[in-house]
Amino acid sequence: MRLHNEILSLDTEIEEECGKKMKALDVFCISIKYLKEQMIKKLQSRLMGTKEEDVQYVLTVPAIWADQAKFFMRKAAEEAGIKKDQLTLALEPEAASIYCHELRLEVDKKENKFLQTIKSGMKFMVIDLGGGTADITVHQRQKDETLEEVIPPSGGPWGGTAVDKAFLDFMIDLFGADVIERLKDEELEDYFHLLHDFEIKKRSVKPKGADDKDIVMQMDVSLMDLIKECRGGISSHIKKSKYKDSVSTDGQKLHIKADIFRTLFKSTIDKLIQHLSDIFGKSELSDLKNVIMVGGFSECELVQMAVRNKFGGDRKIIIPDESGLAVLKGAVLFGHQKKKITKRILKKTYGIQSWPEWDPDIHPETKKIRMGGTDRCKDVFFKFASINDKVEDGHTSSQIFQVLNPNE
Repeated sequence: MRLHNEILSLDTEIEEECGKKMKALDVFCISIKYLKEQMIKKLQSRLMGTKEEDVQYVLTVPAIWADQAKFFMRKAAEEAGIKKDQLTLALEPEAASIYCHELRLEVDKKENKFLQTIKSGMKFMVIDLGGGTADITVHQRQKDETLEEVIPPSGGPWGGTAVDKAFLDFMIDLFGADVIERLKDEELEDYFHLLHDFEIKKRSVKPKGADDKDIVMQMDVSLMDLIKECRGGISSHIKKSKYKDSVSTDGQKLHIKADIFRTLFKSTIDKLIQHLSDIFGKSELSDLKNVIMVGGFSECELVQMAVRNKFGGDRKIIIPDESGLAVLKGAVLFGHQKKKITKRILKKTYGIQSWPEWDPDIHPETKKIRMGGTDRCKDVFFKFASINDKVEDGHTSSQIFQVLNPNE
């Protein structure tokens, strides 16, 4: 997520939990290298005689990342020992889209076989909810089974980690920033244990129901000691706080009322629903009937219910099995069929500076310049392609220009 937020260069530094800094490129490079080495080892044990040059690598990135972030990932992969010609970058929601396109979800009871979910001419939306980002794409299936983009990919920082941040803010609100900071500084393992415990509870939290049980979180001894040292007794401190009716403790366990726990998800889910509402308002999507949710965070029932309640009326909301692996499996498919997505929508306008002959009807006087006996207008933007244009993969645009001075 740092790559999404920062103005990025190859020298950008990122800070770890305790404040140490390191070049982001090195961190990514080491991570990719580790994954690559583990994969090669596994592959060689299964398929004797496999060489490194036999492998084509596909590295997935969020669609909403800027070009610098994609260039950065390519560079990190190359430094991790992946050769340029063995590396392809894939956009995460596109990879998920390819996976969903291959799905056979509906069963024909009579013939007892799976039917194709996505048929020719059909538009479908993929909502890819990962750890950091929510990425949304809409594709239309063509007669030749390729896919065409209907609207540009969009999204924002509304993945599962936004909920983790809300949980940390809640713990700080409950016990004080000093307690949580010291836990991080003095007992880092226990700090991560707390976050990991939350991660498990996060996946299992249910929408409001009759048997609304408390969410029980385990507290490590180090955290309990810090609360006692900084706040006096744990129980007495909670009873004096604004959470006295919604949080309680018995020994090492913290009981949090389900209602309070659900509020941790509210802001992230609200932003996602608002963004989806804006997208569904577009005229191109008036006939969109299929919405497929993938990514680890889409396994959360609160998210599923919010999307179903708001948009499920006349649309089909599909959550495939193992939806958390959709991007990974789609990326493998993409590696085998790179031409699957034929047309994409441009996010930017591309062009070049030109100096055409002066035309008093359209050119401002301030830009008039005399060159080689001719009046010209300087700084005119000559467009090759415009934002929102649909272009095919490998599309080129050409134009012949002539130099203004013979010695150029």
